[in-house]
Amino acid sequence: MTKWQRMSEAERQIMDIIWASDRPLTTSEIIRRLPEEKAWKQNTVITFLARLSEKGIVSAERIGKAHHYKPSVNEQEYVRLETKQFVRDVHKGSVFGLVSALCDNGDLTKDDIESLMKRLKEE
Repeated sequence: MTKWQRMSEAERQIMDIIWASDRPLTTSEIIRRLPEEKAWKQNTVITFLARLSEKGIVSAERIGKAHHYKPSVNEQEYVRLETKQFVRDVHKGSVFGLVSALCDNGDLTKDDIESLMKRLKEE
């Protein structure tokens, strides 16, 4: 992925399907794996896949009459990039600001804090 670009919520739903697969998927396979409430037409899914390809998140290989889509970035890599961007945008690059906000909101459990402390001691 050369230049990081954020995924839309719809693109993320498609990537979740692709990431969950152990092999490249065709458009038809992706459509079949969408939740029932996502009755997107084939052209809609193709548009999302084209956007994901432009962003460098997915790549396609034509085999016979169908394109087979596979991730160019794994889910963990994407989450890391998304988190870094969030910290930059919302917390002005301060990881301490992020952790402080989580503490102030009461979002961290005692177990979370203990795990964080253990992780920080490892670094």
